[in-house]
Amino acid sequence: MKVHSTVLSFRNKAVLICGILLGVLTISCEEEYPEAMFINSVIQGRIQLGFSSEGTLDNFLVAAHGPYEKETSLTNSNGNFEITGLGNGTYKLEISKAGYGTKYAYGIQLFGNDTVGVFIDEIYELALDRMPKLLSVETRLTSYSWLQENDIAITTNKTSGTVAARVFMADYKGVNYKNYQWTAEARSLHRNGYENMMFHVEDIPFESGKKIYLILYICNQYDRGYLNYSSGLWTFSTLDPDEHSEEMSFTMP
Repeated sequence: MKVHSTVLSFRNKAVLICGILLGVLTISCEEEYPEAMFINSVIQGRIQLGFSSEGTLDNFLVAAHGPYEKETSLTNSNGNFEITGLGNGTYKLEISKAGYGTKYAYGIQLFGNDTVGVFIDEIYELALDRMPKLLSVETRLTSYSWLQENDIAITTNKTSGTVAARVFMADYKGVNYKNYQWTAEARSLHRNGYENMMFHVEDIPFESGKKIYLILYICNQYDRGYLNYSSGLWTFSTLDPDEHSEEMSFTMP
């Protein structure tokens, strides 16, 4: 009976300690943001759609992420926006709207009562294509003698239409849009005498005889990408990370 009472007492104390810790953590989570000394800074700017992208410039959501709680604004019909009441510090802007790629602007610094202007260009519409099944990678050393020395043709099971895609390559396995050595547009091609659509990739910079691995993602063909200073990666805002091919390999001719 004495042992049982000791165990019960220990359990009660453990529950009490856990409750106190949980309360402390809850309070800490509620104090997520510090208070700004100055809240008179402003970020204002304008967005611009990229080539071939259509639609209106209004109602893009512009979110300012910084040392304090996120502040947002919507663009007007001219693509202009203004975010007021910001505290001092360094901010990242996130620009998004359904049907378009999400773009970012980094390293926007606010001091005192600053008003900083930002221009966001080349916001592109998302490509809504589906990735076809890739069948083979052909070079000029196979029956595709019409290819240039540093080009490849990736055959697919698609018999009509075009697909907006980007290829990522490396001389090692496990290549993807975050782990690659070279990237380019994969241009849809229908060639006389061939039944199925191909992806044509030109001017591949790897050495002859080297085994190369590749993967394709759906991505707006006009999206030239931008450097993500946060991750250090070249980023394509319209790339769909969930719509991609299987990894394939070929030997550079």
